[in-house]
Amino acid sequence: MTDITLQDLDLLSEEEFEQIELETERLMSVWEICSLRGQAAIFHDDQHIGEHRRELKTLDHPLFNKEAELKFRSTAVVDSLEGNMLIHPLTTPVIEVSADNTAARAVWWSLGIEGLSRYRETPMAIISAGMVPGVHLKEEDGWKIFSGAWQRTTKNEYHAGWVKSMVPTNTRPQISKEEDRQRLGRYAYQKDEIRKPVPCPPKKDTFGAYPEKTDDSWLLDNLKNERQ
Repeated sequence: MTDITLQDLDLLSEEEFEQIELETERLMSVWEICSLRGQAAIFHDDQHIGEHRRELKTLDHPLFNKEAELKFRSTAVVDSLEGNMLIHPLTTPVIEVSADNTAARAVWWSLGIEGLSRYRETPMAIISAGMVPGVHLKEEDGWKIFSGAWQRTTKNEYHAGWVKSMVPTNTRPQISKEEDRQRLGRYAYQKDEIRKPVPCPPKKDTFGAYPEKTDDSWLLDNLKNERQ
């Protein structure tokens, strides 16, 4: 890479300088989006433990389902948090920011450990692997999450292994296996199925192929290619 001096910058046209400035902002956005998702992974259940909620989502966006989001936040999952733990570090981010730096699509892998109970039962030790896909929009006060939640690939009791034990999404009342497959278990491992390469990380041309910035179709891009 050729070193750029202050004298070189003086030779740039206003248009060229603005383009470099925009590219720099896009690079900064990648860091900001990683930090945003990191906060979501750490504080995703802070409404249950009395802390002030860190608002990380685009609640006021006209296409965001604010009613459903607030209802989800007000619904308790367990009767007691004693012995419960959710730790889901995010790894291997694939992030593509739009040319105008107003939207981004991304996918992370997440390897987690959990202490999970239902109602007041004794918590069980769980290991899990999943992916966190999502659309992110830049608002006046910074980047926010428009869509995308942790999608389970495997989630099993620690001593059992995922081939013999797959724990469904923890809800109350408990949901069926079919309902779970429509929710966070959409892409879950099944021992009697061939695993599909979804959700798909965003590709370089993601906003060219799917110009509507809130469109989630890019997540199934690998399946589209399989059918062609």
